[in-house]
Order: sequence, then structure tokens, then C-alpha cells
Amino acid sequence: MTTASVTLHRDPSEVTADVTVDGTATGILMGGNLNAIRTETGAGLPSLRGAILFLEHQRGTGLGEVDRALTQLTRSRALDGLRGITLAQFIGFERDADDPTLGGWGIRDVLHDRLVGLGIPVLGDLPAGHGNNPPTIPLGTQATIDTATGTLSVRSAVV
Repeated sequence: MTTASVTLHRDPSEVTADVTVDGTATGILMGGNLNAIRTETGAGLPSLRGAILFLEHQRGTGLGEVDRALTQLTRSRALDGLRGITLAQFIGFERDADDPTLGGWGIRDVLHDRLVGLGIPVLGDLPAGHGNNPPTIPLGTQATIDTATGTLSVRSAVV
């Protein structure tokens, strides 16, 4: 674990979404695994108002799980007041891109479909999550996303 400031740069080679909605946003960095966050909806999920939401996920049952999780968060209004979203690794979804039973949809399409309508900056392609050698990212501290530079900058955590 680190308490130092962290800056992550967009990496198009990551298994994530190149979903980007232009802009900058600053707020408290919250989030983590999409399924874990969704599970807390209505059962202790803190308000995300004014926050930057960090999302990553590891494939379980498929694209539907991501769609359901984001739909639940949206319909429950848990995403109301967010300032921005960062998309890190969505491990295991790369195999969906060539699956004809999915109608040509992949993880990028699902994330784009569910997040662009929120009207806030979204920065995808971040190299963090469940992949090899993930960086330690302090949650609960001030962060800024800048889609023009492709960066998530997280201030140092206080111990």
C-alpha cells in the first residue's frame, strides 16, 4: 500500500473501455469492483455526490452482469451527482468481441451505452484493477480526471 500521490495514464492496450466523454472533473475518489458497488446499493453504499467513481470488474457471467449492475446503479439514483467516472480493467470481456451471439456488442458498447448519457466526464483505458501488477490507488482522497491528457491524478492519502 502507498500513501503517495498516484497518476495513471490512459493505456489503449488495456482490457477496458475506450469510452471517453470529454472534460475534467475533481472530487473524492470512490469505487472499486462494479459488482461489489452494486451489491451495496440500498444496503450501505455511501452517497457518490461530488465523487469521481472508479470502476473495474472481472468477468463472471458475461456482458449482462455489467449491464444489470450499471442499470441498477442508475435506476436507484446512486450515480446522481457524480462528477466523473474512470474505467479501469474489465478482465475477461475481451473474448466477447468476436461472439456472434452478442450481436456485435462488447464491453465497450455496454459501458458506452450506460455511461455516456450521464453527461459527466468519463475516462477509460486505465491500467488498474485485477490485471498483472496493479497499482495501489488510494480511495477516499481527492482525485482529478482529465480526458484531454488521459490522466487520473490522485492526491496522497493521509495516514
